[in-house]
Amino acid sequence: MKRFEETQKEFVLHIRDPEHSGKLEDIEDRRLKIYRELFFNNILGFLSSGFPVLESIYGEEKWRKLARQFFIHHHCRSPYFVDISKEFVEFLSNEYELHSDDPAFLLELAHYEWLELDVSIKKTQQNAKPWDKNDNFSHVCLSETAVLASYKFPVYQISLDYQPNEKTTPIYIVVYRDSDFEVGFTVVNDVTAHLINVLANHTLVSIDDIINHMIASLPQIAAEQVASGTKETIEVLLNQQILLIPSD
Repeated sequence: MKRFEETQKEFVLHIRDPEHSGKLEDIEDRRLKIYRELFFNNILGFLSSGFPVLESIYGEEKWRKLARQFFIHHHCRSPYFVDISKEFVEFLSNEYELHSDDPAFLLELAHYEWLELDVSIKKTQQNAKPWDKNDNFSHVCLSETAVLASYKFPVYQISLDYQPNEKTTPIYIVVYRDSDFEVGFTVVNDVTAHLINVLANHTLVSIDDIINHMIASLPQIAAEQVASGTKETIEVLLNQQILLIPSD
């Protein structure tokens, strides 16, 4: 008689990859089919809801094939369904072997779609608030639900009708969530990206410190111009709730 562990392992292998694992003894295939479809369709559903643009580009048949490869080969570390999208990105980045018919932007688009989902559900207990335009402020902080990412494809423009093949110079995108739980994104230049990186590495920064840092970082530009531009950029980011005002 087989040990329980052996039977369990055979069952898992069959559910993951029924085409190559063979039939299981003493279990009616009709019943196994219920489990096969239930487990795979759950995974497929989470992937489809997390990566709608990618799915539209692949089409139903190729998307199911990609999802099946993930289901077979990737062993998720997290027990939570909400982390399936992150696990899928890790699978594509570290385990999946790109094929000639895969889009060149596959990894970047997958990361961008996951980032939008991650920001939408991210928990925060940050002691900060959106800027009231009538209030003066001397310090700002980066919202915990704002993330800066860099891509070499214009991932925010990719669709079924627009699929670029060539990389560009780095594109900086901030994905953020506002106080109404609406997720948005904004494309920023490299100077603004540098400013956001500075804030990402500090819990609280004074406006004077930010301006002085930016002046030192841009010696080729007149200090007055840098100071004025930095103040304008900070206000734009505050309006988008990428930056927040520390609560008293």
